[in-house]
Amino acid sequence: HLFLAPPWPDIYENDADRRHSLDRALINHDRDAAAYSEAGYNAVILPRDTVAARADFVLATLGLQRPTDE
Repeated sequence: HLFLAPPWPDIYENDADRRHSLDRALINHDRDAAAYSEAGYNAVILPRDTVAARADFVLATLGLQRPTDE
């Protein structure tokens, strides 16, 4: 499985690690998604949601469940 997290305009901000603009991030994302598709991958786009909800989405897509605290 290949999971992609596209840039999320509502929360996108520049910092020491993310120095390029949102526009550049969107261009890079589109380029990467196209390259993966051309290579035969069927990318799964992560939903715009909380970290926990994204983790649950990944686990559900993989047919797994989050470990319970016992």
